Amino acid sequence: MRLAVIVCLVISIVICAALDQNPTGKSSWTGKLLVVPMDGSHWTGVKAVAEEMGPRGHTVIVVIPEISMRLGPGEHYITKTFPVPYGLELFDEMLTEQVCELTGKSLLEIVTSQVRNILKVLNLMASTSESLFKSQELIEFLRAQNFDAVLTDPALPMGPILAYNLSVPAVYMFRGFPSNAAATACPDPPSYIPRFLTLHSDRMSFSQRVLNVLVSMLEPLACKFIFWPFEEVASNFLQRDVSLVEILSTAAVWLMRYDFTLEFPKPLMPNMHLIGGINCEIRNPMTKVSITFILIT
Repeated sequence: MRLAVIVCLVISIVICAALDQNPTGKSSWTGKLLVVPMDGSHWTGVKAVAEEMGPRGHTVIVVIPEISMRLGPGEHYITKTFPVPYGLELFDEMLTEQVCELTGKSLLEIVTSQVRNILKVLNLMASTSESLFKSQELIEFLRAQNFDAVLTDPALPMGPILAYNLSVPAVYMFRGFPSNAAATACPDPPSYIPRFLTLHSDRMSFSQRVLNVLVSMLEPLACKFIFWPFEEVASNFLQRDVSLVEILSTAAVWLMRYDFTLEFPKPLMPNMHLIGGINCEIRNPMTKVSITFILIT
């Protein structure tokens, strides 16, 4: 019952924030929400929900690293930080390399540099996760809070791993990744659903369908490549061998940051909800325009 209430409340707040509207009714029930965000642009939508939950009477605790690009305190939520083994100069270095390595390079050099940069980002994220799990004082504090739900972005598996360890229902807000179908148990037939980064439409030629099938066969390998640093971190933290797909598949709700206006339709599971409007700016009312007609005879 409590899970159903928190799920409905989070969904209604996300939708109302996207539409700049107030809910039709307010529940007298209040709870505790743990937010484990990802740095960068991913923080935009998650922060909007965290800021909105506080004024509605809920206790919101946001866990962030001491060093980050965009993460920070807010007016309506409590911030808990943990130390990390890097400084802001690492972000500046990675951004500089990203810009410099794309100028005047061949295709092979660009691909090689991109793979190298992706590995750096993955190692950075894995290091951040490991730093949180080693903060025993913070972990014990979070366990004592008895949270009702965890709001997180699974692009950084730190949040899902923590929710799994705390045995708290997880609400994921994210855009998508190649192993989405395996984690959500959602039908994902390659015959008409374009694969990640193929740029195909839902009406493909025979050759495009063949390529689509090949890409779908490579997606598990891509996911293994992306998540392998986190699986070791998760196994050490949970004290047993575990896969990221197993952890991600325990989500209570998936809040998908897209809609079918710009996406091709595809099957969805009952716990998947489209919230594409959360990425848009809050709408402003149009200015009133007075038009006067003059009849000339």
